[in-house]
Amino acid sequence: MNTQGKQKEQITYDAIVVGSGISGGWSAKELSEKGLKVLMLERGRMIEHVKDYHTAMKAPWEI
Repeated sequence: MNTQGKQKEQITYDAIVVGSGISGGWSAKELSEKGLKVLMLERGRMIEHVKDYHTAMKAPWEI
């Protein structure tokens, strides 16, 4: 029990995927589409699509 006397709700998952890279992301997608409850853990910084891809729009000679 916590300090306020209320019991904490226990959450369970069918699968835990560590890392949201290409393999982890695909695994989580496939498992969740099959109906499993998936938890994905990621340690890296938050990346905003397009905005945080600093070299995406540069020509090869600019890199």
